[in-house]
Amino acid sequence: MHILVYPRCTFRIIPWGRGEEELLHWYNPKERVAESVGAPCNDEEAEHMLGGAVDSWAFVAEYGRLRNDGMPLEQAMIFVGHCFRMRHLGHLPLGQPAE
Repeated sequence: MHILVYPRCTFRIIPWGRGEEELLHWYNPKERVAESVGAPCNDEEAEHMLGGAVDSWAFVAEYGRLRNDGMPLEQAMIFVGHCFRMRHLGHLPLGQPAE
């Protein structure tokens, strides 16, 4: 079964092995890349995905704030990625291409 939303798809269900996996399309602030990965199932997995970098405290804090405000898990991950993508772009010298 395929669920696709165009033009800007954030989630889709794809056949994967015997079952199906939900993909999260987001900007990973830890790695500073846009990627498609398996969506976390709970807050612990989401915080693990955001952890492990020097700035992880900021990623996890923003994620926690969004979740406390009632935002769904997947949407909070996407918003955290977007928020830090904008910050990363704001710190580029003029004339330097984005990563």
